[in-house]
Parts: sequence; structure tokens; C-alpha cells
Amino acid sequence: MLPLAAVTEAAGIAFVVAGAPIGWFVMAAPAAALIATTLLFRPTLELTREGVVQRQYPFSTLTRWEAISDVGIVRAGNRVLLGYRLVPGIPPPRRQPAAALLRAAGARYDGGYFADSLAAKPEHVLATVQRFLADPALRASLPSTGR
Repeated sequence: MLPLAAVTEAAGIAFVVAGAPIGWFVMAAPAAALIATTLLFRPTLELTREGVVQRQYPFSTLTRWEAISDVGIVRAGNRVLLGYRLVPGIPPPRRQPAAALLRAAGARYDGGYFADSLAAKPEHVLATVQRFLADPALRASLPSTGR
């Protein structure tokens, strides 16, 4: 996206220098697109009473607290993931974000979430999830999952 944005910016500058009023709109388009995609399409990781929910258009994935035995930060390819290991005997959720990437990297986790695309730092997200995973009483204070 950035090379296309740079070319668009250059074209906008050329329009402005040539005196075309549309140049200002051409220059604003990449910035507006970047802001819109950052605000509207950034995935969120929600901690609820029932489990961990990743909301990313058009899907939402719930991984129940009872199904998670361990969480950790792992690097797979060029991505940083919040990986989770499932309790033996519990079937995996329908959609497991990043599961194929974790398997390809040889990580010990069954599924995960793209932690580098979340708003908070991966270490902060990990500490928060570990705190709620370890304390069922703390999870009771969380809101219910709204589907």
C-alpha cells in the first residue's frame, strides 16, 4: 500500500504544481485511506466472561476460557502472534486465526491471534490474557459476549 500511496502523493504534487485544483484531493486520498483502514478494519481482541473474542470484519471468533490451557507470544514468519494451546480432548473452534501460520513455523500453539495488528503492545495483551486465564473470579467481572 505504501508504494501506491507514494505514487499517488507524487501525482497530487504534480497536479498542484501544474495548478490543477484536484491535486489537493489526490494528495489527501492516501492519508484518508490509511486513517480509515486503521480505524475501521483493525482487529480487536475482547475478553469476555465466556472467552476471548477476536472481532475482525466479517468474522468474529470466540475461544472459550475452558478450552485454553496456555498462551504466549510467538514469532511466525514476519508476524507476532498471541498463540494459545488448547486443552487436550476439547475440539478446536471453527475458525482458528493464524493456526496454519503457527503450524508452518513449528510453534507449539494450536491457534492464535495477530498480536502485532492489535492496538496494544503484544506483551501487554499477553499479560492481560494470562491474568484473566489464571483467575476465574476475575473473569466473572467481564461483560458477556454480545454476538
